[in-house]
Amino acid sequence: MPEEMLESVKMYLRLDGNLEDDLLLEMIAAAMEDVKTASGKSKTADGQDIAKSSLYRTAVKMLVAHWYDNRGTEIIGKTVTPLGNSYNAILAKITTSQEYV
Repeated sequence: MPEEMLESVKMYLRLDGNLEDDLLLEMIAAAMEDVKTASGKSKTADGQDIAKSSLYRTAVKMLVAHWYDNRGTEIIGKTVTPLGNSYNAILAKITTSQEYV
C-alpha cells in the first residue's frame, strides 16, 4: 500500500527523481501504521479500508513531510519543528468521528 502513495507523497514534498524512494516508502509505511495506531481506526464507517480516505491520506502525507524535514533526533543549531495543528486536527477528527471505526 505505501507504493500506491509514493507519487502523491513525492508531489506533496515537491521531490523529483527516485533517489530517496526507499526512504520515502519506509516513512509512508511507518506513517500509515502510526495514524492507524494513534487513532485506533482502521476502516471507514461503510467498511472500506481507512487508507481510501482522503483525510487519512492527507495525515500520512503531513507526517511523512514532518519526518522528512526533521530527519535525525538531534540537529545541532536547528530547532525541530513540532507537528502542526492541522495534522493534530485531522488525527482528532479521525479518532473521534463516527465516520471511522
